[in-house]
Amino acid sequence: MNTKKIKYCVIIPAFQAAESLPTLINQIQLIPISIKIIVVNDGSTDNTLDVLGKFSDIIVVNHQINLGKGVAIKSGIKKAKGLGFQYAICIDSDLQHSPESIPDFIKTQSEADVSLVLGVRQFSREIMPFHRILSNTITSFVVSIRIGKRVHDSQCGYRLIHISDIDIDQFNENGFQFETELLLKMIPAGVTFKEILIYTIYNKSKSSINNVKDTLKFINLFLRSYLWS
Repeated sequence: MNTKKIKYCVIIPAFQAAESLPTLINQIQLIPISIKIIVVNDGSTDNTLDVLGKFSDIIVVNHQINLGKGVAIKSGIKKAKGLGFQYAICIDSDLQHSPESIPDFIKTQSEADVSLVLGVRQFSREIMPFHRILSNTITSFVVSIRIGKRVHDSQCGYRLIHISDIDIDQFNENGFQFETELLLKMIPAGVTFKEILIYTIYNKSKSSINNVKDTLKFINLFLRSYLWS
């Protein structure tokens, strides 16, 4: 397959994802859209690489050690840009994002002609743990104030990014904060965006987010953003 002829790719940052990746990749490949899958194995110590080796039509970027979700996404974007893709849809590896929404991201970008399409989950206690609702609501509120535009789910990693003209080297965050840094830098710079509702899925997979450490990192990032030129 000539990747130069495909506009869209899916970037999957993966750490210890051997159990969930086969289902996720199979679901994406069932979508009737020309799209390439890029998986960034972020130093997994399970058999993630063995699982990926069973799929012949995906691109694998391998980190020898765990560098963080932000680094994994940036590695995926660099790879996608080098291969000539124009748009990347970032999706988590833990099956908490439904690939069924991928056509909605593409349709929204095409119709609205925007550079970012952001997924928004349903903040319901019947679906999402209360501490996650509280965290997402607060961070989304303060990010919205900082950028001067309303963002309803700043922590959602399910998003489409126009990568053909993005300078990924301007981003410094290596962990989960990269997704917030992207909003704090791109939207005030005039990058256009739209939001779409996505399925809210919470399975039994263990979250890699450390509530205390990652909250402190978010605060640090937010305060430092006032020093950016």
